[in-house]
Amino acid sequence: MRTTLHQLKVFKQVALVMNYTKAGEILGLTQPAVSIQIKQLENNLGIMLFEKIGKTLYLTPAGKELRLFSDDIFSRFENMDMKLSALKGELQGDFYLSAVTSAKYFTPHLLGAFHKKYPKVNFHLDIVNREQIIQRLIDNKDDLVIMGLLPEKMPLARYPFVDNPIVLIASPEHPLALQKNIPLESLSEHAFLHREKGSGTRKALEEFLSGKGITLQVNMTLGNSETIKQAVMADLGISAVSRHSVILELATNSLVELDIIGFPLVKSWYIVHHESKHLSPIAAAFIEFILAQENVDILCNRFLAINEKL
Repeated sequence: MRTTLHQLKVFKQVALVMNYTKAGEILGLTQPAVSIQIKQLENNLGIMLFEKIGKTLYLTPAGKELRLFSDDIFSRFENMDMKLSALKGELQGDFYLSAVTSAKYFTPHLLGAFHKKYPKVNFHLDIVNREQIIQRLIDNKDDLVIMGLLPEKMPLARYPFVDNPIVLIASPEHPLALQKNIPLESLSEHAFLHREKGSGTRKALEEFLSGKGITLQVNMTLGNSETIKQAVMADLGISAVSRHSVILELATNSLVELDIIGFPLVKSWYIVHHESKHLSPIAAAFIEFILAQENVDILCNRFLAINEKL
């Protein structure tokens, strides 16, 4: 094996962007220099790593295997740096976290508190929908993920850390807004706004109502919680959301939480990673930090306390 780390680094970047010129720009190399490194790597291994069909570059089966290997080896180098830093009494390096859209209202507060404890950590946060989160888990793009409803057939390590109450919301002008102890069956009599298919909130609601034999009058499907909130404010219908996503709107009476029998549906927020994933020292420290209940309850529910005072 005459393969060098430099060749693997070049290969890893090309496999990421699937373009020799773009990879060269990122690495500070010319396109011919990138081509030479890839050719030498293929010669050393005795197998083709890329194939070009038309103008599009593809990884061969061998290239796909080498991409997994190179991701693993460079991740281990990064973890080595983190562990050596930890032995010196500090924690530093890059930390990649993604969260579903409904968790965006408290996740930055978790990172803010963690940053105060470990100021040399560089944070990378992506907020995406549930389907995108699942794909990121499949692609191993993040150190950790924050989500509610978990995929059923994926081997995941999961750490529940705070309740996720799913509530029904309406405009203050809605006929149900001032009623108490509303029968669950009343939901079928009013226009309902759904999240997009694949949403964890939608899936949890549908499973609950299906067990009760309740059918909704869905008159609109919207792509994210912000659009849902605006549509409900406009009195286009009622909807189900995580209470964490509407605390300020409830506090200012822009929205009301309906008093429906059987609600809220109390689920959990989870920190998630593949069971087989090698956690970096930062990721392990973040899990340990989040599972300290005295920290997480205050940080995630700080606006609940504000709402109660108002």
